[in-house]
Amino acid sequence: MPETPKENRGPIGPGARVRVRAGGTRSAWVSGVVVDDYAAEVGTGAGHEWAPVRRRAVATDDGTLVFVDDGAIEAAQAEES
Repeated sequence: MPETPKENRGPIGPGARVRVRAGGTRSAWVSGVVVDDYAAEVGTGAGHEWAPVRRRAVATDDGTLVFVDDGAIEAAQAEES
């Protein structure tokens, strides 16, 4: 079983509706669904420092798959779901 993440971000796991800031701090927030959580792999290096592992994979509503860390994701509000 994967280790528990150091920071509990609430109900953000696979299947959860979320908002993500894809593309950096100046991009807009977009809605989507968490596809996978890579908490166990984050920080391991995975043998390629040039492409760090991001915490979560999110399928956005426009069909794009994005990978984000904790600072770029939040649970969607009930009215957004």
